[in-house]
Amino acid sequence: MGLTQQLLGLATRRPRCYVVEAPGGASQRMAVERELDARGWRPAWSPASADVLAVCGELLPELAQAADLLWSQLPGPRARMTVTDPGEAGAGLDEVRRQLTDDPAQRRAARERDRDEVSPRLASHGEMGHGEMGHGEMGHGEMGHGEMGHGDMEMAPGGIALAEGAEDRDGLEMDVLTHPLGPLLDRWPGGLELRLTLHGDVVGDASAQRWGSQERHRPFQVVAWDAVATTLSLAGDERGARAARGIRAAMIDEVEVPTRRAAKLRTRVARLAAWSVVPDSVATTLLDLTSDADHAPRPTVRVGDLVRGHDLADVRLLIASHSPLLTTDEHEAAARD
Repeated sequence: MGLTQQLLGLATRRPRCYVVEAPGGASQRMAVERELDARGWRPAWSPASADVLAVCGELLPELAQAADLLWSQLPGPRARMTVTDPGEAGAGLDEVRRQLTDDPAQRRAARERDRDEVSPRLASHGEMGHGEMGHGEMGHGEMGHGEMGHGDMEMAPGGIALAEGAEDRDGLEMDVLTHPLGPLLDRWPGGLELRLTLHGDVVGDASAQRWGSQERHRPFQVVAWDAVATTLSLAGDERGARAARGIRAAMIDEVEVPTRRAAKLRTRVARLAAWSVVPDSVATTLLDLTSDADHAPRPTVRVGDLVRGHDLADVRLLIASHSPLLTTDEHEAAARD
């Protein structure tokens, strides 16, 4: 084995994986997370820090472009996998690790990627040059302020919307920004898309829609401990998240869950709220979801009502902790089947 292969082997021994859940792909995502824990592989906090993009579940055609956008943000060497069957998670991870260590293939992919990025810039320069669009063709008579006013101009440079003015709760005008979240995001319910109206860093309003259908047959305690694991991971407590995923796996396998381990994790959740790492409502919800004393059905929670009035920094924690209870209604958006 040459030096290059040895270095590649060391660099890809524990790849970082950016895991996203497609609509209806919760079981596949849980299987991938179980395999990642068993191998000691690490989660990526963003596509730019990832070696592997793992799409869990079958993507709707409407979401394929969003997945391609995520893929374009991964630096090389990189690998991509789609898991449509939970039983294929292990084999899929074996394959992406093999791809990461295939140095010739990664070099070819990098060269092709460079060409793909350069070609649109050259084409754009050729189409927009002075030779084809002189002052005579783009004069005031053809495109004046009346035809290309402020209302028609693209006000989202780089795809990022600019803030607009609106009246705040105290009657004063302030900047308002529309901020999207989802539908493909790590540690995020598959197919959930939010549109947040931000007053500064506070959510003034929110609308939600679901892409595709959700799985309904999983036991409630499985999704409850899944919510604990996701919330702890978002809060930066990866050790606690791994322990919660272990309890979730035991429930999926229908084996006995150590009571002491569950009690320790519940104490851990309460401690995070006491230390102001997570909002009190997040800890209260997780403790209620994982309580053995009450098996009565919990009331559903509208996404808009849940996040409205909260800081943007808390939105993902709120969504993760309340994920077993979330619903959208006719005023937000209908589910797309």
